[in-house]
Amino acid sequence: MDRREIEYVIVIAQEKTLSKAADRLFVSQPALSRFLLKLEDELGLPLFERRKRQLIPTYAGELYLATARSIQQLQQKLEKELDALKEVDHGKLSVGITPGRGHTILPMILPDFRKQFPDYELRIFEEDVDTLERMLSDGTIEIAFFTMSEKSRFTQKRFCCELISQEEIVLCAPKNGHYELLSKNEPGRKYPWIDLKYLENDCFLTLKKKMRLGQLASEILESHAISPRIAELSTIDTVLSLVAQEYGVAFASSFRIEKHETADKISFFSFGEHPEVWDFVAAYKQDYLVSQPARFLINLVGALY
Repeated sequence: MDRREIEYVIVIAQEKTLSKAADRLFVSQPALSRFLLKLEDELGLPLFERRKRQLIPTYAGELYLATARSIQQLQQKLEKELDALKEVDHGKLSVGITPGRGHTILPMILPDFRKQFPDYELRIFEEDVDTLERMLSDGTIEIAFFTMSEKSRFTQKRFCCELISQEEIVLCAPKNGHYELLSKNEPGRKYPWIDLKYLENDCFLTLKKKMRLGQLASEILESHAISPRIAELSTIDTVLSLVAQEYGVAFASSFRIEKHETADKISFFSFGEHPEVWDFVAAYKQDYLVSQPARFLINLVGALY
């Protein structure tokens, strides 16, 4: 099958008449008819049969079309990959990341990316998860780095999500000895375990509910049937800094806090019957062809975990 043959047969099947197919292909109807007769003669089988003035694929025709469509898709994929290779030196890549992650990750990966692709234009957007998902959908960005909980099934269906790491959500408390006395070590837990009911009189520092961690904090408190005082803040850096200064306690991902500048002033605890875990992923649209620079960037982020 060559490219022309594949295109002609697929268009005939779509249009169902030679006259419409010929118009679409910019060839004469007699020429298209001769092409089809010659192809069927070479194959030794009819590809179409006439029903009510329409051309309907025979069983052999359906088999031929299935293979033709697969070859056409492979050809288109190859062309995209070759075009992407041509743009490696002077292309563009738009990337989204949540502000808390950007603060930690971007300074660690951008020098290596610039060294590898010095003339490549990298555009970075720091936004909350919902905004990043919208930007992926409308094509503003090609890749987004964000977290997903077990409830984020809709996101997984809309996008291709490459798992970078699984992170436990832990309770962060001032390292003053009080919370350590309330906790205990349990087999299989990375951190000491604490019962959140002991903390009902504490102030919980959370992110705003439009942010994923803020949503999760609200769900955790509700599931444990406690109603503590709440202080909503805009950034995880502010939250952790205030925890270190003993203004309250908070929930955060284990990766985020272990690398934070206040980590030596904060104690970390597991909670709940089972560890609360979420996924940190690189997400992109299902039909997005991951370019060489994009793959390099994803690998740089993955190497940090």
